[in-house]
Amino acid sequence: MKDCLNSLLVFSSILLATVFCSGVDVSAIETTQVKIAVIDMQKVVRNSVAGRKVMERLNKKFESLQKKLQTKQDEIKAFKEDLERKAPMMNEDARIEKEREYKKKLRDFKEQSDDARFEMRQEESEGMDPILKELQKVVGHIGEKDGYTLILEKNTPGIYYINPRVDISDQVIRVYNKEVKSKGKKNKK
Repeated sequence: MKDCLNSLLVFSSILLATVFCSGVDVSAIETTQVKIAVIDMQKVVRNSVAGRKVMERLNKKFESLQKKLQTKQDEIKAFKEDLERKAPMMNEDARIEKEREYKKKLRDFKEQSDDARFEMRQEESEGMDPILKELQKVVGHIGEKDGYTLILEKNTPGIYYINPRVDISDQVIRVYNKEVKSKGKKNKK
C-alpha cells in the first residue's frame, strides 16, 4: 500500500513538472463557469398577480369558514355556561344527558374544524399548483436564457448565507406577470 502511494506521488510530481516545463499555458485551459441564483418562491407567489388573486380567494374562503366555526363555538360556549348555571338544580339523569349533549357538540365542532382545515388545504392546492407549475417553467426559461448552472429555493434548509445579488425573485415576478397578462389578453380575444 505504501509503495502504491509513493508511486502515485512520484507519478503526479512528474506529470506536474512536465506540464510546467512543456510550456503549456495553464490559464488557457478552459474552466466551466458556475452561475448560481436563488429564488424566494413564497415572495414570488405573494407578489405575483396570479398569486395575489389566489390568496385573496383563499382569504375570503378562510374568513367564511372562520365565521361559521366562530358561530358554532359561541353556541357551544353558551350551552356550557347554561349547563353550569342549571346543573345544580337538575336531577342527575337530566344533568348527565346535558353533559352528553355538550360532549357531542364538542366532537361535532372538532369534526367541523378538521373538515374546514382539510377544505382549506384542498383549495390552496387547487389554486397554487397551477401557479407553481407555471413558475417552474418561468424559472427554467430564465435559467436557460441567463446561463444559470443552478437555481435554488432560498428557504431550503441547509442554506445559511445568500448574497442578495444572486436572488432572482423580482425578475421571476416580472417575467411571470408578463406571461399571465399576455395569456389573459389572448384568452379575451
